[in-house]
Amino acid sequence: MQRITGLLVIAAWLLIRPDVPSLAAADWPFYPPRTEQPPAVESDWVRNGIDAFVLQQLNEHDLQPAKQATDAALVRRLYFDLIGLPPSPKDIRDYQKDSSPDRWERLVDRLLDDSRYGERWARLWLDLARYADTAGYEGDPDLPHAWRYRDYVIDAFNNDKPYDRFIKEQIAGDEFKEIMGAGELPEVPPEHVVALTFLRLAPFTEPRGDETRHEMLSEMTSTVGSVFLGLTVGCAKCHDHKYDDISTKDFYRMKAFFATVSIPPPHRGDIYQIGGPLPAAFYRDGEQEWAQRRRAEFEQQISESKTQLHELRAELASRLKSTSGFGMQAMGGSLGNDYVYGQSSVSDGQLHCSTVTCDGETWTLYSDGVQQKETGSNAGSNQGRWFGDLSDPARVSLGQYMPTAGVAQENGAYKGGFSQILIYDHVLSEKEHSEIDQWLTSGDPQAGPPAQGLRVWFDASDPDANQETPQPATGAHISAWTDRISRLTLSQTDTEKQPTLSTVQGATSKSVAVHFDDDLLTGVLDDADWAKSQQGSLVVVYSAEHTGEGYGFTVASDKDFIATFVNPVAATVTNADQAIQTAGPDVISADEKHQLAWLKDRERLVKQQIARLSPNAMSLRHSLGPPYEPVVPTSRVMVRGEYDNPGEVVEPGFLSCITGNEEPAEIRLDPFKRWPTRSRRMALADWIASADNPLTARVMVNRLWHWHFGKGIVPTPSDFGQLSGGPSHPELLDWLADRFVEEGWSIKKMHRLMVTSATWRQTSLRIDPQATEKDPDNGLLWHFSRRRLEAEAVRDAVLAVSGRLNPDQHGLPIFPPLPDDIEERVKYSNSKWNTQSGSEGRKRSIYIYQQRTLTTPFMQAFDSLVCDESRPRRSHSVTPLQALAMYNGRLVNEEAQYFAERVRETAGGADTESLVRQAVLSAFSRDAETDEVEDMSQLVESDDSGLTRLCRVLMNSNEFVYVD
Repeated sequence: MQRITGLLVIAAWLLIRPDVPSLAAADWPFYPPRTEQPPAVESDWVRNGIDAFVLQQLNEHDLQPAKQATDAALVRRLYFDLIGLPPSPKDIRDYQKDSSPDRWERLVDRLLDDSRYGERWARLWLDLARYADTAGYEGDPDLPHAWRYRDYVIDAFNNDKPYDRFIKEQIAGDEFKEIMGAGELPEVPPEHVVALTFLRLAPFTEPRGDETRHEMLSEMTSTVGSVFLGLTVGCAKCHDHKYDDISTKDFYRMKAFFATVSIPPPHRGDIYQIGGPLPAAFYRDGEQEWAQRRRAEFEQQISESKTQLHELRAELASRLKSTSGFGMQAMGGSLGNDYVYGQSSVSDGQLHCSTVTCDGETWTLYSDGVQQKETGSNAGSNQGRWFGDLSDPARVSLGQYMPTAGVAQENGAYKGGFSQILIYDHVLSEKEHSEIDQWLTSGDPQAGPPAQGLRVWFDASDPDANQETPQPATGAHISAWTDRISRLTLSQTDTEKQPTLSTVQGATSKSVAVHFDDDLLTGVLDDADWAKSQQGSLVVVYSAEHTGEGYGFTVASDKDFIATFVNPVAATVTNADQAIQTAGPDVISADEKHQLAWLKDRERLVKQQIARLSPNAMSLRHSLGPPYEPVVPTSRVMVRGEYDNPGEVVEPGFLSCITGNEEPAEIRLDPFKRWPTRSRRMALADWIASADNPLTARVMVNRLWHWHFGKGIVPTPSDFGQLSGGPSHPELLDWLADRFVEEGWSIKKMHRLMVTSATWRQTSLRIDPQATEKDPDNGLLWHFSRRRLEAEAVRDAVLAVSGRLNPDQHGLPIFPPLPDDIEERVKYSNSKWNTQSGSEGRKRSIYIYQQRTLTTPFMQAFDSLVCDESRPRRSHSVTPLQALAMYNGRLVNEEAQYFAERVRETAGGADTESLVRQAVLSAFSRDAETDEVEDMSQLVESDDSGLTRLCRVLMNSNEFVYVD
């Protein structure tokens, strides 16, 4: 039995239904493209059929087309349109020198044959295919072989793969070979396995049985409908389409073509269970050898990084002897154990001031007036406990570790002096912090600390809190120390445990201290209000001389306690890498920390790259069916789109709004009935890719028109339905669709036709009040519409003019540097971003790793997003973020320096005017105006970095990121 095409189905339906009007008379867009001939218009302006259709409508509205753009503007426009990169100054000069009558056509052909063409146009198709290198949702797991689909698309455009075949390979690449005998299934060409990745590129969450399968197949149906047919088929998933003649039954009849789809089971260890890949041998010339070479390079990198990590870790760990400073600990009972310390080294015998504040949620530490942005921890986390959190605070001690039993322990003795201890009943303000600093450095013995909310004040210059009595002599034993505010007294009767009065080296007026060396003062808490509060501030002015842990001021009950401490070796007690990362900048620099983190991640990230080199594809296959696998479920309408609410049974069928009937599709099945699940998707692909399908060719040529002119003949490229408003030039669209099919579905021939037209070559720099009034949106194409470059073209242009764009093509995804370590903040357990600061990270933007939970900030500023669904159009917003990304961003500022160097080299050390002219020609693809040369020369001559600043200014101009 022969496979019945969409045309035969339509014809048969018309024969048995003579009462139904012919498709030619049907409503838009379901009639076949009419065979149109360009209208006869008399004008020298017309270069091909496109211009005849456009000029006819302009004449009808009494409008005239714009003149042709300048040579320089056209060349720049063509380069960006066809290869997505600016022309070099040599490209401009060569074209201007060429006087041959066909120079434009030859330039077009040369760029269409340029391998960079595929990189430009593949990026636009990947938007439609919702391409990404991760699956999205929870965990955003890696799709390690998705990059091979990206390279497949690049090759398809470069090789001008006929569009009808391009469709079939992506929908049914595994069903090309028909089964002619009783043998085994034919092998699928690896290229076709890779092409089928198209169907699997939707975001994928963890499997939930029938629910996930229903959502997956529904998404495939919706995407195929919008991408290839230009219909919002997905709107009929839950109810009949509200605007177009697409019923819910039609949606599920079309979904039934995908009912045989099977995803490989996940690998062992895949915690996300997104399914594994399929074998797909490397098929491009030299690709297998490239993969082997890259694998060897990666294995060498792992070996080298391990050695470097060991050496760096040892060197940094050797500095950790005094990385930890003043800290706070809450422990016992319901408090658990929270142990947080600052990173400023204080165990040097000098006087320091540390403050800990508690807002009821977290502790904030300050050392010598500086907030400790990074803190370390040996246990628990920063829970912000305060004295009111204790079960029954009863004792206060100073100088030793006093746990819940109230008895001093052998470990934890403090060695150093305490000059001031203050407790406030609130979180200190910035002003109060400043006032305390001023008090400590004032040198005025009569000055005091801020008084508001001060509840406790132990002052070493007045141990008995009585200014009428004389100050003890230096070296005298201190048997008691009384708080000047609440009169709380800490005492010691054992002379062997009594601290002494001392002064601190480098003394100030606040340098008198009660010195402890295995000494202890204790006191009993009565009904102290400050000990019931759950927020407040504790200020300690002290010195420390010990090398181990030493406890200071402690408030305790029989079950729990809160204490201050100084521990120089706390960072070495736990994981050394954590200590290194939390060490202060005076010990380990930010660059060293970054290098350590980078080396620690090398093995994991490089192994991730090695995994991408296995000959596999993130593809799918058809289910084998009985007896090898379960029977394919019967397809049904799912009422209201609910996976567990089945309705009537349906068979695979084409959209009735196109065929005019709801008959099941004729599918050529295996005559031997060994493989009963095969050929469904090929039947659908054949119907979509048929020359008789009224939508397929129209939709694709409209997409090309949209990408060339900035707006489609149908303004909604993936929706040809009622809400599209219909085509602005219906006869032109039909003529283009006919040409497309007649010329073998060649996309390159359509490019050539469009960019050689006079319509495309018009200037955008036209002011015509009459035309603006009649056609403000330029729907009649009376001039070329100026437009901003896509994000990829902006980044690539920056690298191109600086001369640092890496021209390598194909291969693994790249990971250019991101600002502010953002890759570390957008992760679940481990960052996927394998930052590449060298040349590899400067490949074209199409190769950037597409992580669904992380869009490169520079690209996002220019409206590039990692797709969660098919994306037929790019936004072209104008926001302050774009100016900030260009003017302040790392990329432009770094590349501006190389741009300036390149200008100097190209200009050969010429005078300022030559440098300016060369820079403008490189950035804008045109000659500089006289007044521009004068103004820019002043900037260049202003100082030694003048040329770099000029290059930065040029890349920040509108003319750099817009195409006229």
